[in-house]
Amino acid sequence: MSVLFGQLISRLQLSGSPTEREEILAAASNRHVFTCHQLGIILMNLKYSAERETMSQLLAPQVVDPENASSHLLPYIACESCAVRERIVGAVLARGESTTA
Repeated sequence: MSVLFGQLISRLQLSGSPTEREEILAAASNRHVFTCHQLGIILMNLKYSAERETMSQLLAPQVVDPENASSHLLPYIACESCAVRERIVGAVLARGESTTA
């Protein structure tokens, strides 16, 4: 794990509210790209299902390997309902389709 990514995860873990976590990730999405594996780690460090869904949509445009969404994200979101898992993976896959069209 890179130092910057580790710092991002630490900030998420220390944050006190969903709003604060959204601000942290919005700022990060303006400056960084993420792999599906990193997105999974980020989602795992969010407290609420709705947060994970919203942040997957926010960060999807920054994912560099959307083709790995199913295999790399599912272990991190296994606790989610099937519908939520489908929406999270779908957001990332849709990003991949928009870049190849």
